[in-house]
Amino acid sequence: MSASFSDVQAAQNDSTVILDVRNTDEVQKHGKIPGAHCVPLPEFEEALGLDDAQFEEKYGFPKPKEDDAIITHCMKGGRAAKATEALAAKGYQNAKTYEGSFTDWQAQGGEVDRASQ
Repeated sequence: MSASFSDVQAAQNDSTVILDVRNTDEVQKHGKIPGAHCVPLPEFEEALGLDDAQFEEKYGFPKPKEDDAIITHCMKGGRAAKATEALAAKGYQNAKTYEGSFTDWQAQGGEVDRASQ
């Protein structure tokens, strides 16, 4: 399933978890979608295997639950699709990929948070 720019905008104001799967250096260089949480794709499957306390300690936010609404994004969409597939394989049924990802977010004038990662 895919998510659009407007879906991501709406997600900023509800309980949807926005996962940025770019590497941390990319997030630091380009900024992030406000409210998104960085879990780099190379760590993604390992992260999903952590218990709730370990996940929150490592990533700084609560581990998503299997029934949470989740939107993944990267720079253009390829890595985000892989993350959504990994989520589905672990039983997360409400995960969507923001296909245009950060590139589309910027092209459509979405706000960029450059202060944090």
